[in-house]
Amino acid sequence: MERAIQRRQTLDAASPVVVASPSKPPAEDAQPSKTRYVVLCALAYAASGALQPTLVDWLRFHGGTGVTMLPMLANTLAVACVAPLRELVLAPRARTYADRAGFSWGAYLRSWRLDGPTRSRVGVVVALDFCANFLVMLGLFFVGAGVYAVLFSSGIGFAAVLSRCIGGKRYSLRQWTGVGLVTLGMGLNGAVAVAEAGQGEVGRLEVGGAAILLGTLLHSASLVAAEGAVASSKPAEAQDDDAPEATHPASEQPPPLTAFRLATYLGAVEASILVAHNAVLVAHHGVDRLYLKNIRRHDGDPQKVAATYAMLWAADLAHALAHYALLESAGAVSLTLSRGVQMLFVVALTEVAFCGADASQCLSPLKAVSVANVALGIALYASGARFGGKK
Repeated sequence: MERAIQRRQTLDAASPVVVASPSKPPAEDAQPSKTRYVVLCALAYAASGALQPTLVDWLRFHGGTGVTMLPMLANTLAVACVAPLRELVLAPRARTYADRAGFSWGAYLRSWRLDGPTRSRVGVVVALDFCANFLVMLGLFFVGAGVYAVLFSSGIGFAAVLSRCIGGKRYSLRQWTGVGLVTLGMGLNGAVAVAEAGQGEVGRLEVGGAAILLGTLLHSASLVAAEGAVASSKPAEAQDDDAPEATHPASEQPPPLTAFRLATYLGAVEASILVAHNAVLVAHHGVDRLYLKNIRRHDGDPQKVAATYAMLWAADLAHALAHYALLESAGAVSLTLSRGVQMLFVVALTEVAFCGADASQCLSPLKAVSVANVALGIALYASGARFGGKK
């Protein structure tokens, strides 16, 4: 009997030690998991980004584009769907709103209200992004896609400099070298497109080039501002474990601003502007003259054009999900570097699919140099982040 009592006391004394010790995964296990997540997001970003211009080109050749800016509208509608899709469908079960006790659609909609400072930050991001898209679109009316590719590649350097000067982030020499190599490689690839397409509208190059360059700068600034807005909205880690905070219903506590919610705010505002633009055009010209007449002029099929727009929206949605996942987990510079991965996808696809029919699409020595620069730059930046760089 005494032996049983002693055994029971021993077990009781040992049990608090077991309960008190937290079962947290080791930090070294979490880092490879985050790295895999970032790599998968970068690949999804690159693959969907390579598909988007292909679909837009098909629509252009079949009369599905024009002053209505429907490809841009499809993109903004996809961006507006990012947060609801992420929170209500794709999030883990324990973090999905629909699985929380006391969930109601009214509470979910009320959670989208922003306080004053957060509303101001979101407004700055929306204004920067809209101005950037407008300037880039304006520049494309004056210069070709090749000049655009050369100038837009500078966005990587802009993002790194702005992230350092405004965001206060530090980068190692290896990372700065990687940024420079990726920028150079993408610029060389764009220069090849300029040489193949010819000079064209040389007299309008200054206006178009200045618009694209300013738009690229504003786009990089919007990414840095978005990263800062998301970071400033995150609660302190110490508050996560405070028991008193859990006494309030989860539906009454607005979640912090995430990159996905920021995407939805941004997409909703820009989509509203484009919908109003189309409504004015429809009221003035009518549906047939505005949409269908141009499709028939290019011997297109309205049903195929509509189906292609559905595919474009899906590609835009996948691209937006990967875009803002990268922004939240890796930052603005890593996001812009993913455009280098996208360039590798595009070069590989054109080599495989179009080289036999068009010699200009084949891998030339200059293209090979640009690909090598981009690949080496991405590798240097990733290794710099692992060994001493601070993302």
